[in-house]
Amino acid sequence: MHDLTMLPLGDSYQTLANALLDKCQQQFAVKVFTRNEVILQQGEKQQYGYLILDGVLAAFHTSQGGTQKCKEFYFKDEFALLFANWLTNSPALYQLKVVKSARLIALPLAVFEQPDWQELKQQLVTQQLIFKEAKEAFLLLNTPEQRYRYLLTQKPHWLAQLTLTEVAMYIGISAISLSRIRQRLNLS
Repeated sequence: MHDLTMLPLGDSYQTLANALLDKCQQQFAVKVFTRNEVILQQGEKQQYGYLILDGVLAAFHTSQGGTQKCKEFYFKDEFALLFANWLTNSPALYQLKVVKSARLIALPLAVFEQPDWQELKQQLVTQQLIFKEAKEAFLLLNTPEQRYRYLLTQKPHWLAQLTLTEVAMYIGISAISLSRIRQRLNLS
């Protein structure tokens, strides 16, 4: 497997999450959302970004034919936001959905236009760029089995919170292909 230590997948938001929490905990309430609750519909414009205190969110795209693809999963200490749609003020290409019951702070995106939020906005955009480069390398430079092995060794806490179908979507394969990989690795 290629060395992804320079560009780790996720979990690199801890410092930024703490800065966001410090900045917003006095201004915005913590809200609890249940599994399968949709917090942003595909096609709507985003009004909020979500700082995840606990739980898991996902960005799903549903085609006209009803097939669903996963863009991303968002875990504790991450900021769930569709960055391209936010920065271009365009309708969401994905639905944001609660995968595992979550405690969130919903930050109105308008706050990031205020002068005292500009530094955090820049940090968020920078962090997102690094994360997206890491995910691109993860998906393009590794086989499906290497991707799954990486999650086994580096992100077991992700695997513990997702179904096998969700894991398969994340690494870009079918659930059947993941089952075969797990059989080869004596995990099923």
